[in-house]
Amino acid sequence: MKKISMFVWNNFVNDARVLREARALSEAGYEVTINAKKERTEKQLKSSEKVLENVYVNRIYKLELPEKMQKKLKSSVFNKHIPNALLMVKMILLGRKQNADIYHAHDLNTLIQGIACAKLRLNRKPLIYDSHEVQTSRTHYAFQKIYKVEKFLLRFVDEVIVENETRAAYHEDLYGVRPLSVHNYSEKYDIEDVSEYPVRKTHGIKDSETVVLYQGGMQEGRGLFKLLDAFKEIERAVLVMIGDGKERENLIQYHQTIGIEDKVIFIERVPYKMLREYTKAADIGIQFLENTNFNHYSASSNKLFEYLMAHVPVIGSKLPEIEAVIDGESVGMTVEAGNTEQLKTAIQQLVDDERLRNRYKENTKTAKEKYNWQVEKGKLTSLYRKLFD
Repeated sequence: MKKISMFVWNNFVNDARVLREARALSEAGYEVTINAKKERTEKQLKSSEKVLENVYVNRIYKLELPEKMQKKLKSSVFNKHIPNALLMVKMILLGRKQNADIYHAHDLNTLIQGIACAKLRLNRKPLIYDSHEVQTSRTHYAFQKIYKVEKFLLRFVDEVIVENETRAAYHEDLYGVRPLSVHNYSEKYDIEDVSEYPVRKTHGIKDSETVVLYQGGMQEGRGLFKLLDAFKEIERAVLVMIGDGKERENLIQYHQTIGIEDKVIFIERVPYKMLREYTKAADIGIQFLENTNFNHYSASSNKLFEYLMAHVPVIGSKLPEIEAVIDGESVGMTVEAGNTEQLKTAIQQLVDDERLRNRYKENTKTAKEKYNWQVEKGKLTSLYRKLFD
């Protein structure tokens, strides 16, 4: 059986995209090992485990100074850069020991590990660079620095995967080669087979109130503070926000400051396997990305497709990939990115118009037949077959 070694720069607990890819490859007859990381606060996670048939994960422990010493030193070199560098070395050593037939690096922060394992050896192995984000145009990322690093490292890569055709065109403009686009669609499933989490009962939401859902990372550029602003004047609806991230505590504090505690419910990040139960309980889904950089502009977020799979109408930003799905399939409404007033109007219209919501809901049942992982995964397995030929 051919062996594949993947690298991710996370703990591989909620990485739905990589899990989908690993499952597709295992079903195609490959053995997949995912090399992830485990930080000091994550000691409860297993260092190694079998997650699916022929899919294994190794969580490599990140050596860090004790928390008290970190606070005392206040040094990014000792608290961040050296621990990250040591973790990269540990990943490389383990990856080389695995002696895989193909190496697969997810995102730029694991590409050096992939190169060291696949190319710095007498018997070179194929290397795939799977870029989930537009690395050169992200919040707080310096274009010139990232561009130079990525351009240099791409010399050692055999194949590149990006999220969609908008990003593929951008990559081609920068580097002269068009990569393969593999969309991060949800697995196809029947929402009727999923038990609905009792959000209304658990959180005291009235039957007369519409459940508006945001699920995902609580980061900059997601339009979440503007979403809260929009809800100040929304009537007969409750906003449920599921997830975590750097802005979560700020969002909680902000919603208290503007006095909408009775309209907003915050729920901690839900394990991916349970998320469908929460999504099913929603009447409207929100994907209100702001156009702050090309990474956001070109996004086709997996959350959008999770809403579709659960038959939830969506309100999203007028950004090319999002708009193409929502407006193209008539599964919801789009508003100008960052426009709070338009967002408020769209939410209230869908809250008030149940017939319109139901029409969009019916259309999701057709759209999901097109936008699902069962259709898309063939691109990935075809790429692997080409590399093995």
